[in-house]
Parts: sequence; structure tokens; C-alpha cells
Amino acid sequence: MAALCLKAGATFDGAKLFTFTRDALPPYAAPRFVRIQDALEVTGTFKQCKTHLVQEGFDPALVRDPLFFRDVTQGCYVPLTPATFAAIRDMKLSL
Repeated sequence: MAALCLKAGATFDGAKLFTFTRDALPPYAAPRFVRIQDALEVTGTFKQCKTHLVQEGFDPALVRDPLFFRDVTQGCYVPLTPATFAAIRDMKLSL
């Protein structure tokens, strides 16, 4: 999972991110999930706080931020819905 903070006024483009990760990263390194946050929580030494992110995971019932799933069939990052989450959890949808 990647947690991103967009610039003010910017919108998330799942197709562009998919294309960038496909072209710039090996398949195993491309994030399967993307979480868009208003601000990244950091420590006093400006390291990203990951404990809270790890605890929430990618469950849309726990996460209030927008979540996106890397859908290789559509070639895009698509919104992660509760139905998609259930399909992933039940291994009906392959990552």
C-alpha cells in the first residue's frame, strides 16, 4: 500500500498512476492499494508514522480516507468498495 498526500487542488488520476507504476517499477513493487490522505502524520524527526496505517490496513470499513485498488484488468487504480474488499478477502479476486 502507498499513502499519498496530493498537492492542493490536485485530483487523483488512477489511470496515470497505473501507467507510471507499470512503466517505472517492476510488477512486484507496484502498490496494490493506494490511500489518499489530507496530510501525512509524521514524528518529531519528520518520519512517517506507519503504525496507525498498518493497523487499519485496507479495510474500507476502518479507513475514512479514499482507497484505490490496482485493477490490472482495467489498467487503472479503481475505488476500493466494500464489495471489492470482500472479493479480495474471500480470494475471489486476484491481486
